[in-house]
Amino acid sequence: MSAMRRRIRLVVPVFALAALGLTSACQPRPPEGEAAATGDGLVFDDAIPADYDWAFTLHGGSGDLQFGDGDWAEGEHLFALSCLPRSRQVEMTWPGGGEAVLTAGTATGTFEHAGRAPTDHPVFAALKTSGVIAVGRSGSDLRLSAEREGRAALADFFAYCDDGREPRPPEPVREPATEPEEAETPEAETSSQAQPAPEPAEPTVAQPRAEAAKDDAAPVASDPA
Repeated sequence: MSAMRRRIRLVVPVFALAALGLTSACQPRPPEGEAAATGDGLVFDDAIPADYDWAFTLHGGSGDLQFGDGDWAEGEHLFALSCLPRSRQVEMTWPGGGEAVLTAGTATGTFEHAGRAPTDHPVFAALKTSGVIAVGRSGSDLRLSAEREGRAALADFFAYCDDGREPRPPEPVREPATEPEEAETPEAETSSQAQPAPEPAEPTVAQPRAEAAKDDAAPVASDPA
């Protein structure tokens, strides 16, 4: 009886291990060469589109700074900061929620999704000057680097958070002045203008010459003897 119990105890773990092996084998594996995702919607370095950058938008009394495609209303973004004017506090969000390790320069810190931090925190102070921040999730980093327009958006955002200063509106694009087009004249008018005006005709002398011829042809009366 005891030997049978030992056999049962040995058989059960074997079946359990076999079931675990089948379960892991059935789970889909990520394709080779693709960045590993954490399952929270984040896209990592090698998948970040080249045209993504920081964009600053004023909306409903708050300032929103997003790293994405620049479409605040319907676009996509990978990381976002928001603040109220002169609050000197930022709120941070990213897709999927949870914790994230933020690193800028030599400063680093662990933050919660929708958490808040002062604008003079070493991480955000370094972001303000360097324009680069890394978002660490599950051992992978999302490196967000600002381009020229993105650096201007970062400066405008932190100026709004600290001092309430709104960015200047973009200057209107001035089109170069165009010279007025000359009015087209009909071909008939141009041809008449090109031809010289006829000179006035000289007075005719035909009539005086005819009268003189008549006088010459008249007979001369002879004196009576």
